[in-house]
Amino acid sequence: MVFCNFFCYNLTMNNFPSAFLERMKKLLDESNENYLDFLSSLNKEEEKGIFVNTNKISVENFVKIVDFYIENIEYEKNGFYIDNVKLGRHSLHHAGMFYVQDPSAMFTVNAYKFNGNEKVLDMCASPGGKTIQIANKLTDGILVSNEIVSARAKVLYSNVERMGLKNVIVTNDSPENIAKAYANSFDIVLLDAPCSGEGMFRRGEEIVNEWNENLVKLCSNRQIEIFKCADVCLKENGILIYSTCTYSYEENEGVVNYILSNYNYELLDIKAPSYFSRGIGMKQAVRLYPHKVKGEGQFVAVLRKKDKNESYPNKTLKLKNDINADNFIKNNMNIALNNKNYKNFSYYIKDEDMIKQGVNYLSLGVRTGETKGKTFVPNHYLFSAFGGLFKRVVNLKLDDERVEKYLKGEEIEVKIGEGYGVVLIENCALGGYKMSNNKFKNHYPKGLRNFK
Repeated sequence: MVFCNFFCYNLTMNNFPSAFLERMKKLLDESNENYLDFLSSLNKEEEKGIFVNTNKISVENFVKIVDFYIENIEYEKNGFYIDNVKLGRHSLHHAGMFYVQDPSAMFTVNAYKFNGNEKVLDMCASPGGKTIQIANKLTDGILVSNEIVSARAKVLYSNVERMGLKNVIVTNDSPENIAKAYANSFDIVLLDAPCSGEGMFRRGEEIVNEWNENLVKLCSNRQIEIFKCADVCLKENGILIYSTCTYSYEENEGVVNYILSNYNYELLDIKAPSYFSRGIGMKQAVRLYPHKVKGEGQFVAVLRKKDKNESYPNKTLKLKNDINADNFIKNNMNIALNNKNYKNFSYYIKDEDMIKQGVNYLSLGVRTGETKGKTFVPNHYLFSAFGGLFKRVVNLKLDDERVEKYLKGEEIEVKIGEGYGVVLIENCALGGYKMSNNKFKNHYPKGLRNFK
């Protein structure tokens, strides 16, 4: 991940720092890569892709209803290349059926085969693409998704909410606090480390202008410090997936070699398409270059931890039942959920043992709502995650004009009983509503609406 705002623009060689070009020529020449092909690729438009959220819709059904161009990605069965179009206002995007993601970034999570029942930590998770991928793989597992920067953590939460993920806990804390709370707790840690962002240069001038050789050194040192926290969190025989979106040896193989030299880890071989490049002096790792793949720059290595730390996790946080939430769900839904109260919100929590003392949580799981006075007000997350289980459901087709009206926050015509319900599009939840005195009240959050 890179701490930058991205926008597309046309680059020329004059835009790139000479030190970066010199470093890349040496690096590519030494690894028998074509430097001129690499330079040419930097002047091309970035490739874009989407990841289909199978928590809400199967890939088969998505392909049947999608109304824009898609092309399969070889190494991600849920992934597709798309044309260079903006999809943030698309109704299927609102419904959380897909997430817009760099195709290269989709490979990282696929570098290791998940069993589906693991406890996983995404240490540096915002904006959430890899979190969504992991959550889709965990059929019976749990994911703690952390982001240290508050504003970015809110973006992460928003994406997790839109996807309706039921197995994700979102934290906004430092790696050091996460390590203290979750020592020896995880089977897998993804460390998609903050980096100098060389692999994202096609995305924006701001990234290029921020780059310098001191930044590379700074990032390398920071990556090692974050790794030390990830190491504390991993169980014995746990898996570390280490990745960056940069090309520098110092931030990639350099960090991995530091781990192998100073900690008891073994490097695992990554199965990848034959046209992928391998790590420099590290054939088990993978490098993705834009002149070799349809995507941006990426580095991935997978390591197994061979010993156990002596640290122990914090105690589990004790939470009270939320009777108001339980009653609301009983009266309005075809499911029973055990709800817990945390900081005035009610949550459905998949694994309460993973809620620890001393952590700054943005979400303990599915935020079901909050009690205001004597009234329980359902949260958008509840509609997104469990929409199809409401007793009152309005299911619209993609081309129904009421979809756009709903996304603008307007009233729509429905014939259904009084009370709370959910609006679906092609069987996937968009959001909630309430019928009172035959009047439709739109509960789609104002901050998400399609204003024109």
